[in-house]
Amino acid sequence: MTSVISIIGALLVLTALVFVHELGHYTAGRILGFRILEFAIGMGPVILHKEVGGISYAVRLLPIGGSCKFHGEDEGVSDSTSFNAQKVWKRMIVVLAGPFMNVVFAVLIAMAILMSYGDYMGEILEFNKENAPAQEAGMQVGDVIVAIDGKEIMYYALTIDAIMAADSDEARITVLRDGERLTFTAHNIYDQTQGKNVLGITISPVRISYGFFGAAKHSVAYVWAMLQEMLRFLGSIFTQGISRGEIAGPVGTISIIGQAVRDGVETVLRIGVLISANLALINVLPLPALDGGRFIFMVVELIRGKPVPPEAEGKIHFAGLMLLFAVLILLTVQDISTIIGGFR
Repeated sequence: MTSVISIIGALLVLTALVFVHELGHYTAGRILGFRILEFAIGMGPVILHKEVGGISYAVRLLPIGGSCKFHGEDEGVSDSTSFNAQKVWKRMIVVLAGPFMNVVFAVLIAMAILMSYGDYMGEILEFNKENAPAQEAGMQVGDVIVAIDGKEIMYYALTIDAIMAADSDEARITVLRDGERLTFTAHNIYDQTQGKNVLGITISPVRISYGFFGAAKHSVAYVWAMLQEMLRFLGSIFTQGISRGEIAGPVGTISIIGQAVRDGVETVLRIGVLISANLALINVLPLPALDGGRFIFMVVELIRGKPVPPEAEGKIHFAGLMLLFAVLILLTVQDISTIIGGFR
């Protein structure tokens, strides 16, 4: 019974994130005067329906995703109210509004997390060597490292990376001590024997709470850091390839969210930030059938002074959609294989 509730909860969370994405398209479309045929939550047969102002609002049977359908968006419709008849700059805004809304939503969730639960940062637990550079610089046990060389550390896991990337001659370490930010300069932190920067400290995670303004500032930087990590990962796919299990498909994603539902509200919110930011990034990739692919066609239209023939664009998007389905099927098979393997 617990597993069923977790799966239902996972589907609802995923649907909420897709709903936010489609709400971005819908809101921009309404503001810019586009004709919208339907705004729906879920997929499959309609179970609830109401028409207001010529727009059909629907709740569909399966709690998976949602949609915002514009008049003439994917058809060769040529009347003045069709999607493709609107000015190209308006269409660009509508297309990018979905990913933008996901980023905004990720920031809002991150704010809620930071105000309600705080976040883990690296606290100096002890100095693990004599004349440790950190101790000589004036740092103390209990100091919480919040920035290095002027770059804010968003969460605990990034602390070691920040130390490794610090100026080895003069590393400026900013800490939080009794609610006050203090900056110290650690000299000559590069250890020839170990071949890396060493402050001579042991750190452990500690929760730091945030007020409204602190959470607002930190949440934007938090989501931006997350997007940068995702971009680095996508870049590494082309240079290093991917290993089994590094990318989750639909089943794997639902499984992860389901586990988060079992773990509690905070975990669900943290997963929500990750997936919402991920939806935004994936959708702006310049691939056919995605928002980024549609945006590229609009850029080409601006350059050419006329749109790409609808038939040609439609075929490219269809091919991209088939490729996307193929990837999703492969990832689903991988997810199921991993889950079955975990039961052995």
